[in-house]
Amino acid sequence: MNFTHLHVHSHYSLMDGLCSPHELLSAAKAAGQSAMAITDHGTLASHRDMQIAAKELGIKPILGVEAYISSTDRFDKRDIKSRDDNTQVFNHIILLAKNNNGLKNIQKLSEIAWTEGYYRKPRIDLEVLDEYGDGIIVLSGCLNGLICKALERGDRAKAVEYTNWFANRFGDDFYIEVQSHNPAEINKALIEIADEVGVKLVATGDCHYATKDQKALEEALLILSTKPDSNKDATYDSGRKIKNIFDRFNHIYPDRPISFQDINVYIQSYDEISNDFGVEYPEDIYLNTQDIVDKVQEYEFHENLQLLPKPKTDAHEQLLKMCEEALIQKGLDNEQYRERLEEELQVIKDKEFSSYFLVVGDMVRWAKDSEILVGPGRGSAAGSLVCYLMGITEVDPIKYDLLFFRFINPERNDFPDIDTDFMDRRRGEVKEFLRKKFKNVASISTYQYFKDKGVVRDAARVFDVPLGEVNKALKGIETFEEFESNRNVDWFKQKYPEVIEFASNLRGRIRSVGIHAAGVVVAKDPISSYAPIETRSDSSDDVS
Repeated sequence: MNFTHLHVHSHYSLMDGLCSPHELLSAAKAAGQSAMAITDHGTLASHRDMQIAAKELGIKPILGVEAYISSTDRFDKRDIKSRDDNTQVFNHIILLAKNNNGLKNIQKLSEIAWTEGYYRKPRIDLEVLDEYGDGIIVLSGCLNGLICKALERGDRAKAVEYTNWFANRFGDDFYIEVQSHNPAEINKALIEIADEVGVKLVATGDCHYATKDQKALEEALLILSTKPDSNKDATYDSGRKIKNIFDRFNHIYPDRPISFQDINVYIQSYDEISNDFGVEYPEDIYLNTQDIVDKVQEYEFHENLQLLPKPKTDAHEQLLKMCEEALIQKGLDNEQYRERLEEELQVIKDKEFSSYFLVVGDMVRWAKDSEILVGPGRGSAAGSLVCYLMGITEVDPIKYDLLFFRFINPERNDFPDIDTDFMDRRRGEVKEFLRKKFKNVASISTYQYFKDKGVVRDAARVFDVPLGEVNKALKGIETFEEFESNRNVDWFKQKYPEVIEFASNLRGRIRSVGIHAAGVVVAKDPISSYAPIETRSDSSDDVS
């Protein structure tokens, strides 16, 4: 029997999903599956890793998202306490890209969710889903979906109304999702509504980790994420006497707001998931996953794109003209400098880098004109005469015998690094200039991982290890490798072996997300056409 997981969270579902796309796909392959979807909470950040890993492993990737959707509208920012209309701040819904057009529409929906609908979570609504729904396969979602929540509060008529809306908009590309860990009465109602409206059912696992043996590690991640109150009478020593790891967690944290202890949310095989559902469920719920796989087409994989803004006139001709004018202005119009300039410009032209130099030069020139302090240039860019003539650097590479080919290697096609330094407190003004001039501008997301001594602290926190003991062991330690090899902490490793085990297994997984201190993306087209767009501190602070 063919079965494919269509509701899967990676570690890009921050502090909720445990594994990388590669780990999840490897588990699917080991279970005999030939395709898998990725549907992280409110983010598309995993898509590129998913495509790379899927190609390596020979598995068909299905790119999607578990989106947050407002049942009213995306601009409704009432707190849950202020609502008297049986609505929530957000519900969940699964969107899968059927083709490249669907992927672009999911990227657009994600951008709208972050820039217009953000309230606690990035939210879309039915209006924009209708507008940008082409090429998208929709699953009704988990227990927090619109249909399930209506059933949960006893409003079957509303559940049918939602089902009809989705069926009318998406036709055969809408499926009602059932999960083995749903309450039996909810699944029974979902099956009845599917039959009544004429919608196909599909089984999903709502996977949060890759393999069965990672269940306790996932639970530890949830403890770190939700920070539950601990039992005031529990200690590390009292917990250590309990052999079963989940009984131990229950002893230390009896009131965890989220726990996967009693459900199987890993990449199950068909036999495992069908056993969890039981024989009373129709085989169609598994067969229909293959129906979706067959609908999904291959996606484009973007690389080496020429996306920089280009001037209305020929970029290289403009760069040449500006450099020649600067050569005369600086009194350097001689054979040695002209030969060097011609050599550099020919390489830049061959590599199609002219627009890059114009954009950077424009940015630096504006900053200087605005009396923003700019560094004189550092790194290999100081070896470029073009950078010097454009005012990007203030170092004459010929005078100081600096090499251009350390800056641009003709055998490589990636853009050269031009390190520019602006005074910290006015760096935002430079970005705002870029946004006003080029419009399609975003900062760059960064991901922080469980690592070094921080991961030891995290694992120790899960098991309620006394803080004084942790501080004593980590004194003078910076990296995890130091912690492993330093004989002075052998006492800690022997006394708290589970901390070492869990820290080792958490290492390398995503812990949090931030913004690159200085990196900025500038493009000629909307960035959401090529990469996901999110916001961080405010809705105008886009990141890609």
